[in-house]
Amino acid sequence: MATDFYELLEVARGASPDEIKRAYRKLARELHPDKNPGNKEAEERFKQVSRAYEVLSDPESRARYDQFGEAGISGNGGGGDPFSGGFGDIINAFFGGGSPFGGGDAAAGPPRGQDLEVVVDVPFEEAVFGSEREVRVRTAVRCDDCDGSGAARGTVPQTCTNCNGTGRERRVRQSMLGQMVTTTACGRCGGAGQQIASPCATCRGEGRVVKEVSITVEIPAGIDSGQTLRLTGRGAVGPRGGD
Repeated sequence: MATDFYELLEVARGASPDEIKRAYRKLARELHPDKNPGNKEAEERFKQVSRAYEVLSDPESRARYDQFGEAGISGNGGGGDPFSGGFGDIINAFFGGGSPFGGGDAAAGPPRGQDLEVVVDVPFEEAVFGSEREVRVRTAVRCDDCDGSGAARGTVPQTCTNCNGTGRERRVRQSMLGQMVTTTACGRCGGAGQQIASPCATCRGEGRVVKEVSITVEIPAGIDSGQTLRLTGRGAVGPRGGD
């Protein structure tokens, strides 16, 4: 049986990092113990392939291996159970707000909610084959009592008299170059375009409350350690109906 790491992964010595990664994923799926129950030969090959990828996927370890062979990386572990120790992947599950774009000059309307970032520890086999994870987070959700408007039941928000419902204030000032016009969020309504005379008692006019919720995160097969997953629209809701 081949012991050269490149031969184990069935790639050339000059293979690119992407080629090495693709070869490893293919072999890991074929040789995984869950697909070969009781097959000791497949289990041993799986361990060897995992060890080869561990070394060749790291530029420094690969350089030492290319120069000195296994003697150059003998202190880096090896053998052992591929499901134990440092094989777990750390995945950042990033729950974006309603808009995939941030920054810039915001449009009129209630401010958007904050993004949430959660770190999920994924075992090696789940990173290879993919899985689903339930993640519990404390976040701002829409207030049920006022349906997110921030106004008490039986009342409705009124159009802001400062910005006439646009949510924006236009300021003109004189400079050496002439008139300078700037547009900012309305200081009275916070950009919502509406004012609340009778705030909701549950959310105190915010239109949102903080709760612990469960979110399903789909982990794609072959995900890399440290990779960020973005779930658009799953972040905290903004005040008074903001996304």
